[in-house]
Amino acid sequence: MDQKRTTLIVSDLHIGDGKPGDDFVNDKGQFVKFLRNQLATPEGQKGEIELIINGDFLEFVQVNPGAYKLKSREFWCSEMESRAKLDSILNGHADIFAALKDFQQGGSGKNRVTLFAGNHDVDLYWDSVQEALRGVCGELNIELREVWYKRYNNRLWISHGHLLTSIDPANNFLHWDEPRRQPPDDREPKRLEMCPGTLFVVRFVNLLEAQYPFADNLHPETALAGILWREDSWGLQSVGWMLMKFAAKYPSEMLGSETVPDIGVQIREAVRSDPVVRDAFAELYRDLLEQPDMTAKKVRDTLNTDDALAEFIEQLMATGKPWETWLGAFNLTRPEILSSSDSSGGTLTIRSSSAVNQRAECIAQARRTWNAGAQIVVLGHTHLPQKVEEVQGRYYNPGSWTRYIDGEGVDKLTLNQLRDEANYPYTLHCVRVEDTGADQLQSEFFAIDDTGSTKAA
Repeated sequence: MDQKRTTLIVSDLHIGDGKPGDDFVNDKGQFVKFLRNQLATPEGQKGEIELIINGDFLEFVQVNPGAYKLKSREFWCSEMESRAKLDSILNGHADIFAALKDFQQGGSGKNRVTLFAGNHDVDLYWDSVQEALRGVCGELNIELREVWYKRYNNRLWISHGHLLTSIDPANNFLHWDEPRRQPPDDREPKRLEMCPGTLFVVRFVNLLEAQYPFADNLHPETALAGILWREDSWGLQSVGWMLMKFAAKYPSEMLGSETVPDIGVQIREAVRSDPVVRDAFAELYRDLLEQPDMTAKKVRDTLNTDDALAEFIEQLMATGKPWETWLGAFNLTRPEILSSSDSSGGTLTIRSSSAVNQRAECIAQARRTWNAGAQIVVLGHTHLPQKVEEVQGRYYNPGSWTRYIDGEGVDKLTLNQLRDEANYPYTLHCVRVEDTGADQLQSEFFAIDDTGSTKAA
């Protein structure tokens, strides 16, 4: 495959279905305008551009959630389910896919669009997903299976970043070289591997988004547990506890050093000893979970383990009903006096956003890569734009095409602040790399405005 003179790199578009809740910044058609502007450049007209979308191009994890049927901890979508999700995306943004086709076929018809899969679009591994995309986008170049993708005789190294465990252990895959796996039940079709981060989004984040639209933009996603724990509501803290119990099943990926009381034992004690609590929970089972035969006695017999209690909270979240309809029952379980240092129920640790300083880790990773011979390193995944230019090498992260919050601010957020996405900024970026024939590649870091035009960032 020929190497283009100019390489443009964007990352983390997270293109959804175009409906409310789609996080992709497209209110003014920015991406389509960007493509048209690049096609109109002299190098675009000569077919000398490779546009690389460095992972999480498509938002499979959140689009059309009903398409995913298995509800497994280990397996993500089947090929048919991924195709159903893709259809929702294609229908929601037909103009973007047409513009990608025009970009490749305009001018001399030699520009290239390359996709690398990220943790939110591992579905690109399915053959029929690739075929459907090419049917609307033209002959996309889709490259898979690698941690690092290289250009210009190994002088440019590019990675989405989700496979670099020092940056984000929760979104790693055990079998990235071949994530299409056969479930134990041979009657099931092959399915994609499920990483812990995706499972957390599917099981919890998607349920929060209706009330707190910005919840799905947090990095790491598990920061939600800490936000809920800091709320002055025993009911919300109970939800935070449930999320921590989930994270405890993946200690190396999701747990950190922020220690909080394990309040599950206290909630279960209230269920055991307080008839008012049992009656309130029984009513929730009957009214919200549609279990008409649930009695107060059955509640005591059912909610007698942490796992059963955590599952009960998760089921209530999954109803889609306003949390106010069931949080009050959990507030009844709050002890009269609870010291912040009370550890009578044991302790849990949750990963705060500062447990992994993603900015620092990305720079450290870039320096290791420079030592391996790279001149320029480009990462994505964190949604945090970065530019570091040193004598030894250059590192860029173009960030995302979504609203985001700087990772250092996550630990100060409150739940109420997540209600309005307009509180959070976005800036669209692109990395441009050019091979002029000299030993050193040229590089620039651009911001993209609402007209699709670029300027130095």
